[in-house]
Parts: sequence; C-alpha cells; structure tokens
Amino acid sequence: MQMRLTDIQQQVGGEIFGDANSVVNAVNSLELAQLGEIAFAENDKYLTIAQQSNASILIVPQSFPDLAGKNILKVAKPKEIFIGIMMMFDDSGAKFSGIHPTAAIAENQVAIAASVAIAAHVYIQENVKIGANTSIDSNTHIAHDVVIGEHCQIGPNVTILSKVKIGHNVIIHAGTVIGGEGFGYFWDGQQQKKVPQLGGVIIEDNVEIGCNSCIDRATFGMTRIGKGTKIDNLVQIAHNNDIGEHCIIVSHVGLSGSVTLGKRVTLAGQVGIADHITMGDGSTAAARTGISKDVQADQVVWGAPNRPIKQVMREMASIPKLPALLGQVKNILKRLTEVEQKLSRLDKE
Repeated sequence: MQMRLTDIQQQVGGEIFGDANSVVNAVNSLELAQLGEIAFAENDKYLTIAQQSNASILIVPQSFPDLAGKNILKVAKPKEIFIGIMMMFDDSGAKFSGIHPTAAIAENQVAIAASVAIAAHVYIQENVKIGANTSIDSNTHIAHDVVIGEHCQIGPNVTILSKVKIGHNVIIHAGTVIGGEGFGYFWDGQQQKKVPQLGGVIIEDNVEIGCNSCIDRATFGMTRIGKGTKIDNLVQIAHNNDIGEHCIIVSHVGLSGSVTLGKRVTLAGQVGIADHITMGDGSTAAARTGISKDVQADQVVWGAPNRPIKQVMREMASIPKLPALLGQVKNILKRLTEVEQKLSRLDKE
C-alpha cells in the first residue's frame, strides 16, 4: 500500500509543509523510520530526533517549527492522528476468504452469512449463527448454540463452547477459550463434588480478548463482558463475572466467581480478585493488588489486602525508616528502664 502526503491530509486534516506528493508505504517510529515510511513526534521534546529522522513524512504538533528538508503534516493531536494512520496500513487481517474445504460444518440449523471467511480445519456444530464479514481462522472449534455477530475476527485455535453470544466487531486472539466450565465444587464430607455450570457467556460489541485467555460460562445466567472492554493475554475470568463497559484488564489478572466491575475499571498486571467483590465505576487496581474487599468508584487501590494507593505509598515510604526508628525505641526503652530503676531505689530509701 502506498499513500501520498496529500492523500493522508485529505483523510486526517492538518497543514502540509514540504512536498505534498511525497509517498510512503509503511509506518515506523522516529528512531527506526527509513525512506518511504511515516513517523510522528508527539511534542516538542522530540524535535532533535525528528530533525535526525530518515522518515519521508512526519506527523507533528501544530507548535512544531518548520523543519528544513522535511515533509511534515502539522495536526492538533499527532498521537491520535498517527494511530489512525497506522490503522490504514494495518494488514494483519484475515488473508483468506470463503470456506476452506477442510472446514467441518454441521448440516442442521447453521446460518453463515455469505461474506464470512472460514479457514482450514474449523469445526462448527449445530445451531450456530455467524454474521456478515466475520473471519474465523484455522483449527477453531465452535460448539452448538453459539451466535457470532458481524465484522468479528476469531483467531486460530480458539475454542468457543456452547451458549456463547458474541456481539459485533469483536476480536478474539489465538488460543482463547470462551465458555469453559466455571470452577465450582463443594465438599460432601468425603470428596469434592462438581457443581454443574449451566449458564453461558455474553461478549458485547467492540470487545477485544488477547491470546490464551479464558472466560468461563456462568453457573446460572450469563458471564458478561461489557462493550468496548479490552482484555490482555493470559487472563482468567471466572463464572458469573459481570464486567462493565470499556474496562481494561491487563495480563495475568485472575477474577474469582461473581465479581462485578463497573464501567471504565482498570486492572493492572497480576491483579487477583476474590469472589463476590464489586469495583465501582472508574476505579483502578495497581499491579499485583490482591482485592478482598469492595472498591469504591474512582478509587485507586494497591497492595494485598487492597488499600488506597496513597496509604500504601506512605506505608512503603516508612519502611526504610524502620531500622532508625527501632534504634530510637530501644534507646527510649533503655532510658525508661534506668529511670524506673532509680525510682525503685528512691522508694526503698
């Protein structure tokens, strides 16, 4: 794919300085960009690097000075504009079309839109509906009673089990399992007995789920992932979780059963949440937080057990002072003992 600077400007706006007909065929960073590539500088701190860059086109803020010999496009929000340009050059979508002859598709009650692309060795059971312009990559398993919306991208080796409903514009990356059994057992006095998991999973519109993540089906009802939520690789979401809209869940997070996240909740890496916990809208858990009690809206927590992050930072700042404080306490105790001994002798006299 090739684009001229003037073509880019027509799509994203901004003001051109330099050769409007300069051509690029790829995107790159300021430091790595070569001729034929486009890069961006987020602010004036990158002026020197921009001057030295080999990029054919630079996206820069409006405050940037003119750069002699450079072809630049000045815009109000260079980072946002550049991300949009990156999407223009993104060719990571499906490279296959139609239905591969090795795909195994049930004959009964399967509705597949004409524009759906299905790669090799995909297996689709009965009572499945797949919407227009969705792609399903190789070796993916789709069980019975599954609905997949339009414009979805299902990666290779994905497993979508029964009673899963997926909305539109959903991306599921390689190796992920949606609708696996929730982890439910009880002790009957002699052994652990399995609790049947009879519910399903709902993935709402514009959700993205990273590689090798697991979202378990509910015991009853539905495990829900709200619209616009983004889930990283290697995340475990247990049965009956209710994940709100536009949440960010980072790698190695583990959620126990019946957890409720409000809208725009952020869970940093390796956060663990106990069962039946609720996190309010806009709340955040810093990395490696162990959440054992509810978190209020817009609150930022850290530590295990979770506490307000400012409290934890004060506690951590106190730790290096402990040896000196311990020495002071020992000295005070020694002096107190000496005073008590003197008072005891006076009493005897």
